[in-house]
Amino acid sequence: MQRLLCLFVLPLALAASVASQEKKPPEKKVPPPRILYAVPLVAKPGEKQKLALRGMNLAAVKEVKASGADAAQVKVLGAKGVGVPNNYPGERVGDSEVEIELVLPKDAKPGAVKLTAVGPGGESNAYTVLVRDELPAVIEKEENGGFDTAQVLTRPCAVEGTIKGERDVDVFTFAGKKGDKVTVEVQAARFGSPLDGFLTVYDADRKVVASADDENGSADPVVTVTLPKDGAYFIALIDAHDLGGPNFAYRLVVK
Repeated sequence: MQRLLCLFVLPLALAASVASQEKKPPEKKVPPPRILYAVPLVAKPGEKQKLALRGMNLAAVKEVKASGADAAQVKVLGAKGVGVPNNYPGERVGDSEVEIELVLPKDAKPGAVKLTAVGPGGESNAYTVLVRDELPAVIEKEENGGFDTAQVLTRPCAVEGTIKGERDVDVFTFAGKKGDKVTVEVQAARFGSPLDGFLTVYDADRKVVASADDENGSADPVVTVTLPKDGAYFIALIDAHDLGGPNFAYRLVVK
């Protein structure tokens, strides 16, 4: 009888063990990192600089690889999670970052250099770095929030700036002549910046000459205008949603 009881209990125990194993929840797959943008947004060829690559699932990244420039050097300095401001979309501003030291060769070509982060979940997207070109670089200076305090520019140039806070406006001015064809272009969203730019060009009487929001499906506006008269002109740049912050960087090309 005892022997029969053991034979009866053993299959029950085995069945319970199998059922327990079947109910065990599957292990969560670690998502790969994703790079959204760099802070600062613009990289300088021939210089050693620190960049924070902001994005998603970057807090555990230990390696960042560079391609598109043979002599490029990348060193990871650290990685961490970061807070997302209230009412700001996390997928636009990022919830983590990895800080790197980047050295690009002097002959690094704009559009060619890409960075890839490696984390527990695999490799990230290949992020295209915004590299300075031959245009004279101008650093945006505050206070430039109105016509009377507009920052003076000499064409052609490329302004490296930031919409530093909510409802911030960056205003620039340049001298133009009747018949001049002027192009103003924002480089930001296509390089991952959370800035959704809105551009307006005014004449000396502060009347709108031209404005632009999105361009061919991109959040980076472009304005091309033939100047109607001699005199001063103003360029105003804002975020279309009145958002802003230290990561809302841009490169404003004025030709």
